[in-house]
Amino acid sequence: MGPQEQKIIAVTGGGTGGHVYPALPVIRKLQKQGYDIHWIGSHRGIEKNLVQNWALSYHSVSTGKLRRYFSLRNFTDIFRILLGFFQSFFLLSRLRPALLFSKGGFVSVPPVMAAFLLKIPVLTHDSDVDPGLATRINSRFARRIFVPYKESLRFFSQKYAPRLVVSGNPVREEFSNSDLTLPEDLEQKIQGRKLIVVIGGSLGAEQLNGLVEKSLETLTEEFFVIHQMGEKNYKPSDNPFYLPLPFINEELPAIFRKADLAVSRAGAGTLWELAAAGTPSLLLPLVSGSRGDQIKNAGVFASAGLSVILPDNTDRDIFIREIYGILNDEDKLKSMKSAANDFIRVPAADVILEYIHKEEKI
Repeated sequence: MGPQEQKIIAVTGGGTGGHVYPALPVIRKLQKQGYDIHWIGSHRGIEKNLVQNWALSYHSVSTGKLRRYFSLRNFTDIFRILLGFFQSFFLLSRLRPALLFSKGGFVSVPPVMAAFLLKIPVLTHDSDVDPGLATRINSRFARRIFVPYKESLRFFSQKYAPRLVVSGNPVREEFSNSDLTLPEDLEQKIQGRKLIVVIGGSLGAEQLNGLVEKSLETLTEEFFVIHQMGEKNYKPSDNPFYLPLPFINEELPAIFRKADLAVSRAGAGTLWELAAAGTPSLLLPLVSGSRGDQIKNAGVFASAGLSVILPDNTDRDIFIREIYGILNDEDKLKSMKSAANDFIRVPAADVILEYIHKEEKI
């Protein structure tokens, strides 16, 4: 595709990393094929910094939160959403992209509606078992609705069936790269011990952090622990078999592939990255302050045999017992690793790309 023929594809989504990171594998493949990618996001959302770090064109529009409960802010946010719609309409009128790919989140609704009115094809993807409210709205305007699991299909009425595609969740290719290795100095620190990596999301997780702190002395008698604590919660340690980090970025795929066990929340993106890396996981799904999506995500992975779920009231003793129960049972560990390696059949980015090319030709 030469410079004169370069096509534009617009991408929208934001609010959390889960509405941003899974788009990257799709974007990378499109860029390699010569497409010019433009992201439509909010003025101050997490997506702005992430996308600008990827060297993409970024366009901000106004957005409001879609709430399922009564709040006076629902009334003021209606005007923000309307403003975002008009901003998106004029932006898309100028860009004239071949299509719009939505990763969900509140900011995606105005661009999706504007694209529909401009007869720009819309494709939307949701990472969780059951779709969020934004995806439920966007699905009305989308030509293709990508969902991660067969179990997700039951959350849509029959009228959507011809447009639904079970794609899985896109994961960066690095997570399945068997040639990745840890830095030599980190390998030397691990000293051949089994490796536990604790991931609580980009901001850390206080419940997980507390369990690790209470269990650390016992765990490091036998294992090496790498712990993403979150920027605000980071505390250094002089324990030689413990590596606390504020945030793991470039080394994450290599760490996942090296780890014998990951302890994590149950965000969809992290779970699929662990599966791509072939890493068994011990999950503590987020319960309070959520719509239950992490519990459902964890259930799918536990049923497939690559994860074990911790109860929400997990204490130090339960935490230690479950970790030792997995890592010191070679048959169980082997079975979980095998289930992880078998979980992803076809990369989701390839499935989505196939439909992107189909929609271009219509």
